[in-house]
Amino acid sequence: MKLQNKKYAQCYLVSNEGRDFHILIGFIYYLERFLNYDVEFQFVWDAHKIKTSTPDLVILPNARGNHLYFEIAQYCKENDILVYANESEGNFNPDPNYDYWGYNTTKTTICPVLYCWNDRIRNYLAEEVGVDKTLIKVAGAPGIDKYHYTAKLNRDLFLKKYNKSKYKKVVGYAGWAFGKLENKEIDHVLTYLEMDRESGGKWIAEKRDWVEEALRACIEKFPDVLFILKKHPRENFESDYRDSRNEMNRLTHYENVLYLCNEESIESLIQFSDVWMAFESTSIMEAWLMRTPTIITNPIPNFSKVKLYEGSLQIHDIPHLLSVLTDALKKNVFDEMNQHEILIQRQKTLENAFGFTDGYNHLRCIYYFLPYLENNKRPTKKLPSNKRFFRQFLLLHIGKFFYIKSIFARLPKFKKTIWIFENHRLDRVKQQKIVTFKDLDEFYEKSGLNEKLLDADFFKSIVR
Repeated sequence: MKLQNKKYAQCYLVSNEGRDFHILIGFIYYLERFLNYDVEFQFVWDAHKIKTSTPDLVILPNARGNHLYFEIAQYCKENDILVYANESEGNFNPDPNYDYWGYNTTKTTICPVLYCWNDRIRNYLAEEVGVDKTLIKVAGAPGIDKYHYTAKLNRDLFLKKYNKSKYKKVVGYAGWAFGKLENKEIDHVLTYLEMDRESGGKWIAEKRDWVEEALRACIEKFPDVLFILKKHPRENFESDYRDSRNEMNRLTHYENVLYLCNEESIESLIQFSDVWMAFESTSIMEAWLMRTPTIITNPIPNFSKVKLYEGSLQIHDIPHLLSVLTDALKKNVFDEMNQHEILIQRQKTLENAFGFTDGYNHLRCIYYFLPYLENNKRPTKKLPSNKRFFRQFLLLHIGKFFYIKSIFARLPKFKKTIWIFENHRLDRVKQQKIVTFKDLDEFYEKSGLNEKLLDADFFKSIVR
């Protein structure tokens, strides 16, 4: 049932594409289709608009994984503006040194609901972090709902776009963050690996070279197969436009290689691939959701990682990798990748990681947030200025008139602002919203959700 009066929400994003959009779009769809909301996408440097055009609701992908998201959330909380914030990376593997709160320096909840993906994280938040159990809700990972509603893409059109139409088989590879070895993001990787700079740097370089040779062997062994090599999206900080050496970018001269950075979404590339490979990447689980066979190109059995990869074939060496791909690509045999035990473990891993895999995670998020939406009132007081927001707003809207990418790229201080001027319009997000709403309309129709949502007991039937 729609709320009687039109409501206005602002959704803040740091990027023009990617994961954060998919985390929020199902929630936004329900707001607009069923609750009489208008939701406006805004770039994070436009946060001054909260003061000038005060919304009923501010929507964020998270309130702890990015300092700008946190600052926006905290400003709203201080000024009685309702905040919806979800969880961008909800299947982490906490240890005694893990800082759950991240950029949230208050170490308190800002959104009235603390969403988590699975029971393991719920227990961790309650027992180790000390969060009030009544605030924690297991709603699953809303970003994976897209694998239920997104329309199937046309691989032929994709291949034509990149002049690769002659290839009939495609193997995709998700890059690991090897390139961070050559930029300031290396400390993040070393923390993850629990290594110091010397031993960690040596380890990363060795594994980068090994994976490069493995990929080279595959590319040369199968010249009639297209290898799509996708750079890790967080390999460089947003303002760093270098292409640091990784395990892929010295292979781009091969005719049967397509090296992509941010040109295409990873879920699209998985859909176009006959086999999906990675050294270590959560995209492996995305491939499972799309029924794409997966290979882990990491031969190290004791690699420090969450147990998300027991549902994949883990290769032992380069000859093993070539043998498996020969079966898959030449004989169309996937037995080794799809053994019964692997398939069972794969489903268990998906459920343990994402909570639910039925396409209804965004509805679970809505269910837990509905009481706050129903009782929500927009603040009537004049909001105070936030100096940081105002400064960013001025720099963005004055600087955009002088922005020329080719010039800014040659100036060290200005080079850091390229990501701002390239993303601030959020054009691709706004275009993607139109496409995704059409997909969701069809999903709701085919699933009978328009009728089911009229039943007060439906929501209760999908939560636990």
